[in-house]
Amino acid sequence: MLKELRERVLKVAWKLREYDLIVMAGGTVAARDPESGYVVITPSGMEYDDLTWEDMCVIDMNLARIDGKRRPSIASDMFTEILKARPDLHAVTHSHSRYATAFACINREIPVTTTTHGNLVGGPVPCTSWVHPDPHTPEYLADIVKTIGNGNACNIRNHGVLACGCTVEESLENLITIEVTAYITFIAEQMGKPYILTPEETRRAYDFCKSSVGQDLPEKK
Repeated sequence: MLKELRERVLKVAWKLREYDLIVMAGGTVAARDPESGYVVITPSGMEYDDLTWEDMCVIDMNLARIDGKRRPSIASDMFTEILKARPDLHAVTHSHSRYATAFACINREIPVTTTTHGNLVGGPVPCTSWVHPDPHTPEYLADIVKTIGNGNACNIRNHGVLACGCTVEESLENLITIEVTAYITFIAEQMGKPYILTPEETRRAYDFCKSSVGQDLPEKK
C-alpha cells in the first residue's frame, strides 16, 4: 500500500543523514496521501540506513496502523495533529539539527536573515511555549499547532525543529533551509549585527520564489 509515497518518505529520511541534520534515529518524516488521507511515517527508534520502503509505517489520522510491520514514530500524534490543522500541507519533517536546536534552547525564534529563507520558508521560525519532557498531552500538541499557525515551521523548546511542506520533498527543503539560516545567523552575529528582512521583504521574497522558481510552473508569455 502507498509504495511510491513510502519510497519518497524513506528517501527523505536518508537525506536527513546525508545533510547532517540527525544522528542515530533522531528525526522523523511524515507525509499524507491526499487521496486516502493516510499518513506514511518513519518507524520508531530505527536508524534509516538499512531500511526499505516496507519499513515505513502507514497510519490513519486517528493513529490506527493501516499497513507496515514496524511500530510508527512515538511522535505520530504530533504529526497528525499538525496535518489535521493544515489541510493545505501534506508533509512534516523533524530533526534535532544543531544550530536550529540551539535557538530552541535559548527560546529564540530563527529570524529571516537571508532572502533564501524568505524564498522558501516565508517567515521566522518561532519557538513553542514551554519545555515538555513528558509524554505528549493535548495542550502540548495544541501549542505546537498554534505556534506553526499559518506558517511553515516551528521550533520545539529545547528539542528540535519541525518543517512543513506541500510535499515531503518541500518539507525537507524547508528543514535544510532553516538549519542553514540558523548557522548563518550565528556566524553573522559574531561579525556584527545582521540585517533582518522585514515582513514585507519576506513576503515579496516568498511570493517571487513560489511564482518563478522550479520546473512545474506555466511558461510565461
